[in-house]
Amino acid sequence: MLIHKAFRYRIYPSDEQIDRLNRWSDALRFLWNLALEQRLMGMHRTDKRYPTAFDQINELTPLRAELPWLADVPRDVSNRLLIELDLAWQRCFKKICRAPQWKKKGDRPLNICNPHVPKWRWKLENGDLRFQKIGHMKAVVHRPLEGSPRSCVLTREADQWVACITCAVEIGDPSPPSGPPIGIDVGITNLLADSEGRRVPNPKHLQASQRRLARAQRAASRKQKGSNNRKKSNTRVARIYRKVRRQRDHVLHVESLRYAKNHSVVVIERLQIGSMSRRTNGSVEQPSANAKAKTGLNRSILAAGWGRFGQMLGYKTIWHGSQLQRKTPKYSSMECAKCHCIDVLNRAGERFLCVGCGNADHADNNAAKVIVSRRTDGGAVCGGSGTGRPVKQKLRVVRRGSRPKGCGIRNPAQRRPT
Repeated sequence: MLIHKAFRYRIYPSDEQIDRLNRWSDALRFLWNLALEQRLMGMHRTDKRYPTAFDQINELTPLRAELPWLADVPRDVSNRLLIELDLAWQRCFKKICRAPQWKKKGDRPLNICNPHVPKWRWKLENGDLRFQKIGHMKAVVHRPLEGSPRSCVLTREADQWVACITCAVEIGDPSPPSGPPIGIDVGITNLLADSEGRRVPNPKHLQASQRRLARAQRAASRKQKGSNNRKKSNTRVARIYRKVRRQRDHVLHVESLRYAKNHSVVVIERLQIGSMSRRTNGSVEQPSANAKAKTGLNRSILAAGWGRFGQMLGYKTIWHGSQLQRKTPKYSSMECAKCHCIDVLNRAGERFLCVGCGNADHADNNAAKVIVSRRTDGGAVCGGSGTGRPVKQKLRVVRRGSRPKGCGIRNPAQRRPT
């Protein structure tokens, strides 16, 4: 089985090399915006001629002859940028993501990707990386490469440069782990809760760095726009975000590897994170109710990295022979994992107590057990299938307060005794 792995190494280019890399990044930003404008203009033409990546790569030759600062960028790097733009439009047409956006000066710099191995060299013996038109750069080799290298990407993270080398690795067909299927429920108070009773508290790295980040952002806003002091202040802000991102990724890498290696099937929730973190309606003059609380909730959802955790599980389960399944989380917080009774009175905060069978559990662990029970579309919800029953019928059970046989109290006005 052929898989692809990415290896990241810290590199130390000289001052002259950094200046050239920054100029390349500016030139690539210009090329991205120019190619994007050409594609947008092609949409409104009468003949509906939409340029492709092949057309734009062919038009790049005369453009490089007119602009020497664009010709300084390696041709392979420019071609790869146009291909990435074409792939972004294809994802947009398939409704996977939104349309590509303009690249503004001061935003995150574009990656410098060279997909041809003969254009760059990597020596693990002395930690040396040679890139086309840049020369040799010192690198910290903390782990060896595996397989055959395919591409090299130079990325700037605040005041650091990183080389990401993608390799094709041939491995044998992995045998599935012997562990039982497990369900995982993600949250904010507890980052993860599984069906075996384990809970991982949310470290909340962004919240821990919020005060330091606010001070750095206020200091940057006071500096004059375009000045060197403002650039230095923005770099301090970027360093704080970089640390938070690396802390979050470390926790997610450890937890995703744990579940992928030890369980044959991992079941997670199919969440619409974009809809969950959407801002409230309203304006500055007339803000909506609870706008501040919703803003804090959106920040906590995005800082938890639920989507990133699902991506890590996606490729790590393939590496270790396990399976990843995504199931709908509807009514998992109100459904009992034992009798599959759905009732609004089952949950009270973090405590779950079923009004039908008296099952007591932590709410997050109970939701994880419900998620893993839906793996085989099993379980009865008030005498029927929990996944096969129509949604309207479920809503009727919850809202009307009906009392089916064997499901306990259904009137929301009757409170559970404390």
